[in-house]
Amino acid sequence: MISFPVIIPVKTFDLAKQRLSGILQPPERAALARTMLIDVLNVVASVVLPSNVIVITSSPEASGIAKSAGTLVLQEAASSDLNSAIEAATRHVMVQNAGGFLMLPADVPEITIAVLHQAFVALDQNGSVVLAPAISDGGTNLLACRPPHAIRPEFGAGSFAKHLAAAERSGLACHVLNSPELGGDIDSPEDLARFLDRRTSTLTDRLLRDLRQDLGQDLGVAKRRVPPDLAAAHETQLLSGGNLSEERREYIR
Repeated sequence: MISFPVIIPVKTFDLAKQRLSGILQPPERAALARTMLIDVLNVVASVVLPSNVIVITSSPEASGIAKSAGTLVLQEAASSDLNSAIEAATRHVMVQNAGGFLMLPADVPEITIAVLHQAFVALDQNGSVVLAPAISDGGTNLLACRPPHAIRPEFGAGSFAKHLAAAERSGLACHVLNSPELGGDIDSPEDLARFLDRRTSTLTDRLLRDLRQDLGQDLGVAKRRVPPDLAAAHETQLLSGGNLSEERREYIR
């Protein structure tokens, strides 16, 4: 198992994915955010001990999911932005004398064990900063630092370029992971269509196909609402391995 802790910041589910409001109703967006978190936790917990995973959130529901997976939960102030949340988690990591950390968002359901392991190897062997760019908007979908305070988080518009420039200014070795599994977060209808075109073995893929028939072809037409117990049924598979592809299961073995 990898020794560096993983930080996963999580928004309150009912406020998540506002850019999808034209095609998904609030309960559907909440179910999507919830299920993506479960997919990410499933993979992370296959590489890192659950006790070394830090979920920082103000959401009681997200806290419950994280605790059921055995991860540490840090309470975030409801008014905090993403950078403040990550800085709070970084301070916790430093108090615990961890040599570094890896920050992963909760909306990259395509992440695989192999790619996550690649990021850790790069951090351990090749550099002080590891970055993965978001494909669609210039954001950052993975930030790893060794030591934890190597650079400050600057998430927001154009954050990948800002993080890269910060590493260069500090003279730090920086490794960039150009990975479709890390690059593909789900923020916009175009992101969602791209995700469904890839036909992954994730719970998120299964949820979206349950929510919409032919969603990838007709993003503007609401077919039906999410059944109240649909996401809860998916949660029962948390850390069960049932949603992992054969490639992921082989890596665990």
